[in-house]
Formats: sequence, structure tokens, C-alpha cells
Amino acid sequence: MTETTDYHLLSRQLDAMLDGETDLIANLSNASALLNENLSQINWVGFYLMKDEALILGPFQGKPACVHIEVGKGVC
Repeated sequence: MTETTDYHLLSRQLDAMLDGETDLIANLSNASALLNENLSQINWVGFYLMKDEALILGPFQGKPACVHIEVGKGVC
């Protein structure tokens, strides 16, 4: 049986979770946790933040990830 995801519900849950919170790291952390819990077909969800011409690992859920990615280099 194929699992389906209600993306509209997930979007509303995320909106409610982030409502009133202004801290970027807290919001990214909760967003990655919510998505990880509800999207079983993926093994990693998270964010990279731009700093000094590089992508730096931010909040995430899942397997370990590259911490530092130079712009234009990539990891794939």
C-alpha cells in the first residue's frame, strides 16, 4: 500500500508551530523535525545557511551531513 502525505495539513501544522516565534534557529529546528516525522520516504531534512561564501550546516534531522560546502563546489 502506498503512503500518502497531506501536504496542506502539514503546511497548516508548520504555520501554527512557527506562529509568533521569531528565532531563526528555533524555527528551522522545529520545521526539520516536523517534516522528518511526517515524510517517511526521506532520510534527511534540514537547512544550510550562507556564511562567508559557504554553506554551513544548520538545523537538520537524519543522517550526518557535510558541515561546510564551498559555493560552487557541491557534494553530489
